[in-house]
Amino acid sequence: MADAATLTLTLIRHGTAGEAGRDEDRALTPGGRQEIARVARTLLRTGSRFDVVVSSPLVRAVQTAEIVISCLQHAGRVVVDPRLVPEASPLAVVELLRELAPLRRVALVAHEPILSGLAGLLLGGSLGRGLVKGEAMRIRIRGVEGGGSHAQWRWSIDPVAGKRRPHP
Repeated sequence: MADAATLTLTLIRHGTAGEAGRDEDRALTPGGRQEIARVARTLLRTGSRFDVVVSSPLVRAVQTAEIVISCLQHAGRVVVDPRLVPEASPLAVVELLRELAPLRRVALVAHEPILSGLAGLLLGGSLGRGLVKGEAMRIRIRGVEGGGSHAQWRWSIDPVAGKRRPHP
């Protein structure tokens, strides 16, 4: 069980998206919607709940977040924040996490390379890979409010198999 100073952070990369005139307008494909529904059902089975779901403003990320909150029957709405665009600064996202305190269960829905950059920063080194489209990753963080933190990668969800995998 998480204590009062622990943040349970779930990073979710958007599902597969189609083409559009502008990158910002790319929407999820039917296959991308299926990937995210599979991941969302696994989140539901694991008992995941969120105090807030924050998404990048790009269409495919917002659609991903909407599928997740619908499946989990999340009472809130998707909060959109421009600090989650693909090329954003991981340090800016850490500041976002500090702003969200005292919330304890946060989901961020975004893109690469911001998600792996953030995970690497939180975990104290390079993640070594990017999140695949539709993947969810759980990180538990102690002390994010005070500036110093200890983070632990707990598990990830494979969007193809819809199965949770412990941290390798």
